[in-house]
Amino acid sequence: MPNRPQLAGTLTRVTTPAKSPVLTALRVLAVITAVAAIAQTALGSVLSVNLAAGAIRASHAGTATIILVLTVVTAVVAILWSRKGGSKGLLYHAIGMVVLAVIQFALGEMGVEIVHIVIGVLFLVGSVALATLAIRKPVRA
Repeated sequence: MPNRPQLAGTLTRVTTPAKSPVLTALRVLAVITAVAAIAQTALGSVLSVNLAAGAIRASHAGTATIILVLTVVTAVVAILWSRKGGSKGLLYHAIGMVVLAVIQFALGEMGVEIVHIVIGVLFLVGSVALATLAIRKPVRA
């Protein structure tokens, strides 16, 4: 048997660091953005099959505005988290999502459908990845 250190009858208590309200806000916003992106993808899929659906087009446009605002707010909270010592990767990912959201919004308004769909898929993957990273990141700040 290899030598193993013996505990001298003391137990150490494993504690988790206090959760930051900024990190909690970042996580919640990232998840809401991902859920909105999933809903937006569903609306876009229905819209691509039935181009004459006025109500669906209006819902798709309204959801796009909500997602644009959500990504900006998420990026602002990511900046606050980064300043508290949080992950720079989350910050850059959140800023990248804002850039994609602005491009998506512009493409949708211009009616460039093929590029809009491709970037939409990238946005969906990126938003789900941001939510996953925000939830899995260890608390550092």
